[in-house]
Order: sequence, then C-alpha cells, then structure tokens
Amino acid sequence: MATTTTRRTQADRTATTKAALADAAIDLLIERGWAAVTAIDVCNRVGVTRGAFHHHYDTLPSLLADALRRLYAEMVRRDRLPPTDVAGLVDGTWRAIGNPRFKAVLEAWLAMANDPSLQAEIGPVVAEFAGLVNPDAITSILGNAERRDFFITARETMLGLALGRATNGGKPLGHERRVLARIRAEAAAIDT
Repeated sequence: MATTTTRRTQADRTATTKAALADAAIDLLIERGWAAVTAIDVCNRVGVTRGAFHHHYDTLPSLLADALRRLYAEMVRRDRLPPTDVAGLVDGTWRAIGNPRFKAVLEAWLAMANDPSLQAEIGPVVAEFAGLVNPDAITSILGNAERRDFFITARETMLGLALGRATNGGKPLGHERRVLARIRAEAAAIDT
C-alpha cells in the first residue's frame, strides 16, 4: 500500500517558521527579560540561521512586534464567550493579564518607554492591546460612569498584580487572592 505525502507549500513553511520565531521570542522575554533577548538567541532556540531570521523579519523589534500581536490574539481566543456583565469582564481581563505569558507584554512596555526607535515599532502593537481593554470600547457592559470607573480601577489593579508576579518569578504575591476576591465581589455588586 503506497502512502501519499502532501508537500508543504512555501507559505506553510513561512508561517511555521514565523510562528516558531515569535514563540521563541516570547519565551525568551519571559525567561530573561527584554535586555537579554537577541536575534541570535531566538535563532538558536528555533534552530534557524540568522539569514532565515532576516528573511522573515528586518529587525528584532519587528519580530517582537509580531510576537506581541500573536500573544494578544492568543489572549483574545482564550476568552471565547464574550462577557455579558462587569464580573465577566473582570474575569476575562484577569485571564489575559494574569497569564504567565503576559510578562512578555510588560517587558515590551517597559523597554519601549525608554527607547524611541523601539516605541515606533512596538507602540502601534501596544495601542492594539489598549483597545482590547479600553472601557470606551466596551459600552454594552460599561454603559455608565460608575461601571467605567470601576473597571479602570480593577484593570489597573490587575496590571499591578501582573507586574508583581513578573517581579516575583512568575508566582502570585501573597495578597493576590484577597485583592482579586475583593475586585470580583465589587464587580458582582455593581452587576446587581
């Protein structure tokens, strides 16, 4: 019995290589931090040459911008059912921000704050993320000032918890559970 093999197209190979480079970049950001990530390290992690890297990306920041876009898309896909109330919105936001891979986002934000050329490359990607958690874009749930103000406070608190995790080796801080319980309780109260 003969087996038939399907040959992968160039587009398939390109997509696979770009995804592998992006995943490696995110993993290295999480493990080592922004300053310690190099194109050589990313290439070594994936097992491709620098030439292959430059075939797909002009610069390391362009790879990192693509990697962040992919990470944002992954965060959105995880929350498949759209929230219908403030408590659901808070839970969905924490699923994204509390994800250990979110440390890569924090690394990028902090790095671009001090580097104008990096900000030019990564800034638009950060703006895309901001759109995902912008209370003005979620008017169906946050239709009044009290709800918007609560969500902004909750979101900024959760970002602080994520930063705390990032600086604590990826482990939750001792008070994280209490803070999240308080946010959820207040969100439930607003929904009633």
